[in-house]
Order: sequence, then C-alpha cells, then structure tokens
Amino acid sequence: MALSAGDGAAVRRRRWGLDRCALLRGLPVTLLEHIARHSSEAHLEEGDALFFKNDPSDCLAFVVHGRIYKLLYGPDGQELIVDTIESGETVDETPLLDTHAHTFTAVAYSPTRVLLLPRRHFPSLTNDPVVIERAHASLCLRLRQAVESLETMCLHRLESRLARYLLSLMHNQPQPRGGDFEVALPPTQSILAAMVNASRPKLNAQLQTWHRSGLVSRKRNILRINDIDQFRCKAYLGRDFERPAGRARAGSAWRNA
Repeated sequence: MALSAGDGAAVRRRRWGLDRCALLRGLPVTLLEHIARHSSEAHLEEGDALFFKNDPSDCLAFVVHGRIYKLLYGPDGQELIVDTIESGETVDETPLLDTHAHTFTAVAYSPTRVLLLPRRHFPSLTNDPVVIERAHASLCLRLRQAVESLETMCLHRLESRLARYLLSLMHNQPQPRGGDFEVALPPTQSILAAMVNASRPKLNAQLQTWHRSGLVSRKRNILRINDIDQFRCKAYLGRDFERPAGRARAGSAWRNA
C-alpha cells in the first residue's frame, strides 16, 4: 500500500525511518525531508516480493522494519539466498550508479516496511558526495562478501560451508555471558539450506552428525557449539585462514620463473 506524499503523519514516519538508514545517517535535514516527502511506503508480508530479477531498477529501497533476502533461482526452482538486508539498510545501492535491471529477486521473510524513492528524485542524493562515497563503500563490501561466498559455495563441501555460515551468524549476534557459543538459526531449515546451497535432507543429516558427535546441541532454534576450536577447524579445514602452501606462488616468483 502506498501512502500519499502529502500526508504529514506519513512523512514524519518516513523521516524517522530514514534517520536509521546507514546510507543517509547524519545527512542534512533538508535532504532527509526531501526524500521523506517524495518516497512511498511498501508493506510486505512474509514471502512477498519487492521486485524480481531483471525488473527495472527505477527505485531506491530502504528497509525501515523487517528483513529482505536477495534470492537467485535455479532452472528447477531451487533457491539460493545470496544476501540478507536488515532494518536500516538499503536493498541495493546500484540504482544510484547505473540504470541496469535488478540482478536478483528481493523477498521479505518477515513483515517488512520499505521506503521507495523513485529514480526521478535521485539527483538529490547523487549530488551529495557523502552519499556516493557510502554507496561505493557498501558495494565494495558486498563484492568482497560475494567473492568469499563464491569460494565457499564452489570449493568447499557442505560441512565447511555450513560451519562458516554459522560462525558468521555468531559473529553478528550478541553472545550470552559465561563463555557459551550460541547461534540463533534462521526460522526454517529451508532458509538455512538456501543460505548454504544445500538440500534440506543433506542439511539435516549434517546437523544430526554434529549433534551425535557432541560438537553441537540444540534447543528450539538456538544451536550451541560445544567445542568452538573444533568447529572452526570444520569451517576452515584446520588452516584457520592460513594461505594453502604450495598452491600459488608469490608474484615475484612467477614473474622471475
């Protein structure tokens, strides 16, 4: 449902949402008010699509409440979740920099409120060097994450992929006192499977293997890691971020070979 741009209460509500957006934080009040006046609201329920892959990128979308997943679909309908957009983040900064179509499908996985700024109002943002600098920084971060994800998906078996993903979740979640290592899992196994490019049966089998070995225990959607050092070895194959020896030579070595 889109709200009228002239509705004063709606504009104030949008402004409150924009204040929490990392791309816009600390920008001049006049700029935020301009965006609030010219944006509309989209209210999404779980499973609703904000846009589909190859749709025109004619809006900039700010998530002010809820969560959006970026999805890719395989030829047989399998889902791969390539990124998660949380409250206070921009779904995709790319429309600020070019006019290409969207490269993924954006789907809400909880009740979500999104502010949409049409492209015709982009100049108010693109004329501000701080906004462009932040957009570039965000896209660089997403590129690094995409390369790391590509490495994980293509070069590592399921056990390593799953352990890496759970460690990344744990890093971004508050930890309980007492030295316990716990991870709040996604609401369904289907979502977790789509995060690590696995089928639900294979994912469940891997979790059961860890549980039987005592490596992890679970209560509802909370997974407790009982041996964090062994779990990190599962994630990084015992190398703990070290460069694999003998697999690549330094630049000076191959230039002088």
